[in-house]
Amino acid sequence: MRRTRHPLARLAGTVARLPRYLKLAQALARDPAVPARSKAALTAGVAYCLSPVDLIPGIVPVLGQLDDLGALLLGLRVALRGCPDGVAAPHLAAAGLTAATLEADLETVVATAAWLVGGAARLGARTARGGAWLLRRAARPLRRPPAASR
Repeated sequence: MRRTRHPLARLAGTVARLPRYLKLAQALARDPAVPARSKAALTAGVAYCLSPVDLIPGIVPVLGQLDDLGALLLGLRVALRGCPDGVAAPHLAAAGLTAATLEADLETVVATAAWLVGGAARLGARTARGGAWLLRRAARPLRRPPAASR
């Protein structure tokens, strides 16, 4: 049985490949053999990354950058799938990537986002339980010391 690495460890590999993905995006954008629809998908992914308006603001640690990375990879996948036969493979090879690597990196982005959101939900639930415990404790009547003997 193969043990799956932690999502953040896998994400490090995806981020390390980011320069290759950017090289691939640039090559696809400049190639006249790539259809306009594929270039539009690629442009949408890159534009989302560069846009200050995001689904998850960049100020949110990790998740804010994760949605940008996901948009870029998704734009690349749609662009590559829209290319005619024989156009995508040379670009992938020139960037040192494969279609399987792109799919695995997209899965890593989804798994990391799910892990982060799940962890935040668990933390929120623990915080709520702790707050409720504090409220119950604060609402208890004060215990009076036993009356002194007269």
